[in-house]
Amino acid sequence: MSDVPFQTQLKNNNIELTPNKISVSNKKYHRGYVYLKAGLHISKAKFVQEKPLHGSEEEIIRQIHAIRYNKTNPYVITGGHFYQLYVRNLGIFFNALLDARILSSNKDWIDRQEIALRTLALDLEVFRQTQKDYTTIVPIRENLFSCFNFYARPSDSLFAILYTILALTDEKFIETLFPTKQTKKHALQTKNAGQQLYKNYKISLRQLVQKYYEEVIDSQTGLVKKNLLLASARDGIKRQSSFYDNVIAWATIRLANKLDLYKISDSKLESWRKQIIQTFWDEKEGLFIDDLSEHSEKTKLFSADSFIVLSTEFLKPNRAADKEYLQQMVRYVKKHKLDIPLPLHYSTIDLPEKLYRPVRHFAPSYMGTSIWSHWGMEYIKTLIYLEQYADAKKHLAAYKQNIETYGGYPELYDNKGNLLHTRLYRGVLHNGWVINYEQTKMLYENSKNKLR
Repeated sequence: MSDVPFQTQLKNNNIELTPNKISVSNKKYHRGYVYLKAGLHISKAKFVQEKPLHGSEEEIIRQIHAIRYNKTNPYVITGGHFYQLYVRNLGIFFNALLDARILSSNKDWIDRQEIALRTLALDLEVFRQTQKDYTTIVPIRENLFSCFNFYARPSDSLFAILYTILALTDEKFIETLFPTKQTKKHALQTKNAGQQLYKNYKISLRQLVQKYYEEVIDSQTGLVKKNLLLASARDGIKRQSSFYDNVIAWATIRLANKLDLYKISDSKLESWRKQIIQTFWDEKEGLFIDDLSEHSEKTKLFSADSFIVLSTEFLKPNRAADKEYLQQMVRYVKKHKLDIPLPLHYSTIDLPEKLYRPVRHFAPSYMGTSIWSHWGMEYIKTLIYLEQYADAKKHLAAYKQNIETYGGYPELYDNKGNLLHTRLYRGVLHNGWVINYEQTKMLYENSKNKLR
């Protein structure tokens, strides 16, 4: 394991972290290398396909865990051609990785904690050395990394880091985000190591958060700058001050305040939250518009990543006003059949003119009418909290069937519900996002009044 930059081991029922020295290079030839390698991986994935895994749903999930979370992996990746470390992963697409209520073997729970810890340590050290946040960290050779942005600077990398620090150190953090009635759970074994990482990187994190706020937020409007392109979960499309980016900015500062990295009062946070709602909410359509571009405001564009409101606590189902927003969002999805054949289509239409050129050529529906499993799970969680158990049960059954049919957990589907593959792109099959599906099933199974 000498090529793993940060090593972990269980000792006296605590997971310990042992760092190695790493270096970060942003030399032009290294950056050229990582762009070329990324393109080759995408092309190769089209012709060298991941083999279906065999067995029941439970057996297939167990095999995906063994592939994605084993101790020889230096950090969390989506899988397939995505060999790089996307920093947003732990806070967005793997937001359930450290949910101790997902009962699996003790070894699997240790593996999940350890890979989260190793990933966070690498994120923090790279950002400390560069004094910047990036979307992506890429290995060059043993303990040498480069970093770059797909396709612009990130809105959500710092959010993911702060989210993970709290998930590693506070056993109630994820339970508060996704509450359910009391259930069995594993013990969190990363508190000491997580707290030590926080102490070691507190100064650099505070500087990064301050810089982020100053560079991303417009001091006049209090919203994300309209003229600033940001990369996010929907990073293949160009947006102007998107709803997602505004929610993430709010959530980043909220978590930074919780971690004593930024000072802001609860009243200012609430005023900011209400301003975002007032700016983006369209009462007639019952949705948060995608961004503040003229096209989006005029046509009332929907984006599936608006369901980020749940995991960020931007909207809470137990608040009456927030519950009404969530109910209207769900009604919009159903009205436009964005949950058919399974949830969730990213948008009602494709927008090739807004895509970055590589995405436009490789997969023009990639962030349009295609179906994303991650946002499908966030949508189903919303159904559960709104007590729409029949729909939640139906959608979970469809995902279970697909896991067994395809022999994996597909990253995304085309608009007909088939595994997405285009002339130049094929979706990931052995996808670590499956942990979010497991959390959603757990929330459904522990719902108080679920239909049987």
